[in-house]
Amino acid sequence: MIRASDLKTGMILQLERNLYRVLTSEYHMGGGKMGGLVHVKLKDLRSGLFLDRKFKPDERLGNVEVDRKTMEFLYKDADEYYMMDPESYEQIQLGGSLLETFNPFLQPNMRLSVEFLEGEPVNVLFPEWVELEVISTPPSLSSLQDEVYKPATLSNGMEIQVPQFIKVKDIVKVSVASKKYMERVKK
Repeated sequence: MIRASDLKTGMILQLERNLYRVLTSEYHMGGGKMGGLVHVKLKDLRSGLFLDRKFKPDERLGNVEVDRKTMEFLYKDADEYYMMDPESYEQIQLGGSLLETFNPFLQPNMRLSVEFLEGEPVNVLFPEWVELEVISTPPSLSSLQDEVYKPATLSNGMEIQVPQFIKVKDIVKVSVASKKYMERVKK
C-alpha cells in the first residue's frame, strides 16, 4: 500500500479490480478547513481508457509491482501481435489493444519493453520518438521560409508535414504521440 501523496508518474495502481498507470500526479493544497487533495490522471492498462481521480493525501492505494522485459517484435496477424524474448527465444502473443496506437511505427526486430503482471503481459512501453526515412516529398520552394511545411511520405507509409529543407532519403525524428515531425537526424 502506498499513500496518495507519494504517487509518481509511471506507477501501477490497482483500484476496484482494474490496473491503472499513473500519468500525472499533482498535490493541491487546501485552505482553511478544506484539506489538500492529490489530483491523479490514470490510464486503464486493459481498456486504454483515461480516468481522473482525486484522493486525500493520506489515503492508501494498492501499488502493484510489474516485471519488465525487453522483447523483440516479430510480426502481426489479423488481431494479434507476436513478440519474442531475445534471450530465451520464448514467443508471446499480445492483444491488439496493447500495440494498436503504435502500429504505424512497428518494424520487424524492433525492441520494446513489455510489462508483465503475474506472467501476463499488461502494457507495452513505447519510445517517445522514432527515426524514419523520407521516401518521397516535393522539391523545396526556395522563396518560402522554414515555417511553411510540405507533405512527405515516410518509409512506414505514413504521410506527415515537414519543413521545406527536408529531401528524399533524409532521416527524420517523428513523435509517436502526435505523429508529427520533430527534427532531421544528423548523419
